[in-house]
Amino acid sequence: MALRSTAKRMFLVVALGMSSVAASAQDVGDWVLSPWQGSDVLFPGVIESRSGSVVTVRFDDGDVESRPADTVRPFTWTAGSKIACRWSDGEWYKATIRSISGDGYTMQIRYDDDGTVENTNTGRCRTR
Repeated sequence: MALRSTAKRMFLVVALGMSSVAASAQDVGDWVLSPWQGSDVLFPGVIESRSGSVVTVRFDDGDVESRPADTVRPFTWTAGSKIACRWSDGEWYKATIRSISGDGYTMQIRYDDDGTVENTNTGRCRTR
């Protein structure tokens, strides 16, 4: 996780409300939400490299994919964000973020269907 320093994440969390910053979240080291293999859901990751209009994203679960830069958006998850996370049965369930730690990777969520609270990481979650 060397690309994702705490300082970089803190900057992104503070700056995300500014549209000019949001539009430029396609530089190496930027934390983003990106589709994986053409899916309609977005997964968190970091831009590892850029060549013209193509970025390579290293997703928080370790997968890597190159894709058009205009298909990624800034990472915007905060406490209260609605997401979906993978439960121990391998299925995806709707959840709400209760808190995200200072590293921006570990978080506490609450599953919407039964109220279960779980400590997890961003690599196990996605959003639309």
